[in-house]
Amino acid sequence: MNQDTYQFQLIQQELIQKLQSFSIANGQYPDKNLNVIIDAIALLPLLKGQNIAIEQNPNLLPRIYWQNKEQNKTLASFGAIEKLDHIPKATNDELYIGGLAFQQQGEQWPDFPATLFIRPLIVFQVLQQAPQKEYKVIFQFNGRNAVQDSINTLKSLNIPQPLISFSPQLFKRQDTPTKEQWADLVELAIEYKALLPKVVLSRQTEICFETPIDSWDMMALWQQANPNSFHYLLQFSNQRSFISCSPERLFLRQHQQITTEALAGTINRGRNQREDELLLQSLLNDKKIDRENHIVQEFIIANLKQLKAQVTCLPTHVMQLQNVQHLCVPIKAQLTKDTQDSHLLHKLHPTPAVGGIPKLPALQFINDNEPYNRGWYAGAVGCISEHESDFSVAIRSALISKNCIKLFAGAGIVTGSIAEQEWQELDNKIQTILTILGTH
Repeated sequence: MNQDTYQFQLIQQELIQKLQSFSIANGQYPDKNLNVIIDAIALLPLLKGQNIAIEQNPNLLPRIYWQNKEQNKTLASFGAIEKLDHIPKATNDELYIGGLAFQQQGEQWPDFPATLFIRPLIVFQVLQQAPQKEYKVIFQFNGRNAVQDSINTLKSLNIPQPLISFSPQLFKRQDTPTKEQWADLVELAIEYKALLPKVVLSRQTEICFETPIDSWDMMALWQQANPNSFHYLLQFSNQRSFISCSPERLFLRQHQQITTEALAGTINRGRNQREDELLLQSLLNDKKIDRENHIVQEFIIANLKQLKAQVTCLPTHVMQLQNVQHLCVPIKAQLTKDTQDSHLLHKLHPTPAVGGIPKLPALQFINDNEPYNRGWYAGAVGCISEHESDFSVAIRSALISKNCIKLFAGAGIVTGSIAEQEWQELDNKIQTILTILGTH
């Protein structure tokens, strides 16, 4: 038995003992959580280790991985004690993870309805608290789920499995819309400029291989390539996983303070430092990009003010990722005490950075003209608790199903947009994952 296996089994045994003691003190159906500090454990290998265990114990689903943009909070969860088709209002020590689809019209993806939030059964949590990390397990209880269920789920966990690189085999690629259809769509959007100053059009790129893709390996590789982003993977069934490495925050709420951002306007990274700096300056000075970002700012500010929030914009900066850089304006707001996460989600999602402006005509244009269903791509995915909620805009995302992966990317279309250049921007946005997949 190797050291990692032995270490994991020790953690398992300790957690079972803690649950048994908790049950003696609080009964078989507690109405409060149990938190246990544990030794260090790698979360993605732990999640990957359950690939086979899930076939014997479907209660290990959903499997969820979530890491915030600052990388100081990471969660891995198994199972669910509640599944909700609405946005929860968390109280006491409740934790929910889930999200909203981009739009509610049309057929949704099978596992990803218009709204889905789950309260996980077991959560492994890592908090980066200087100078060290704190590892904790949270067992959630609501007075209706038994301690024995948590013990059984814990016992069924397999040992963590090492993450490996993706070895590409023969593949085929299909873009929806095609390049020709894209050019027609961009032209149509510009024709509507009087009604639609901006609409975000998108593309689905499906790549299929001869052998299955492991979602957890893919998450680890993408995370390494783009560290300054949200990283999350949601698996609600054995059939498919939704994965994202998104640079964009919808909002972070800490008590009644929120932080959000207008993230719109994209340009390449340079081949060297001098070219990179020139491109960065051109991003800051580009009038079309400035207009595009300003539209997003105005939308966020107006919607927060409708909630009677006090809003402040911070100075513009450039967010640099591996293959692209974005114009970003941070926005802070003080909320009234009766503002809930559901109010924020309904007001801010979807932003003009993924939909367009005005909101409803833009969504209608996308619904009528895009040749595929976005599902949770460009949706809102995050965690809700009483004192803090954090949501990401689900861009730079993909849907993995057995041996196929669907990649999603969008581009804001305004007066002056050129179809060829916007198509290239879509390629730039999926470049990181294409490189990981060995297809580019």
